[in-house]
Amino acid sequence: MTPLLDKASLRSRLRDTRGFMIAEQLASIVFIGLLCVAVGVGLQVAMNSYTSITRQAQADALLQQAVEVVSDELTYARDVEGEGTQAPDNPLYFTSPTRHEPAVLQSRDAGEDGIEDGIWLNAAGEQSQIVPARDGLAPKLAELSYNADNETWSFRITIASGEDVAAETAMTVKRIGS
Repeated sequence: MTPLLDKASLRSRLRDTRGFMIAEQLASIVFIGLLCVAVGVGLQVAMNSYTSITRQAQADALLQQAVEVVSDELTYARDVEGEGTQAPDNPLYFTSPTRHEPAVLQSRDAGEDGIEDGIWLNAAGEQSQIVPARDGLAPKLAELSYNADNETWSFRITIASGEDVAAETAMTVKRIGS
């Protein structure tokens, strides 16, 4: 039985200085090129995913803040004037637990660009921004209604990123501040 590699053939292979053939070099260059393209595309996909996930997390955090502030104002409202769905001709005034005076919750346009700049508490001619826009995300009180029979408020808040809605929720809270 002969060994697979005898000493003579091993020595001759170690002394061989011919190098690689051109086809082998081209194949390795093509392989390295494809590997670089795959890594580049993978990095771009990862960066896009990170941006999208970060934007959604910011929208969810802003939505949570908006829901907390609005529900606290409405839950602890003392007196309520009006009933039904809030509209420009039917504002729903309530005695604000933070301002201790009649107030109304509204969203406001940020000017000519049409992007909402937050949720405002308007009381006695003074406006205070209770949920401001941030990071290019704008909270909006999309709907607000009051049911006097049940003493419940229903509202819907959206978080907009330009023209797209990044997050939204609708809630009903019982008024306990009577």
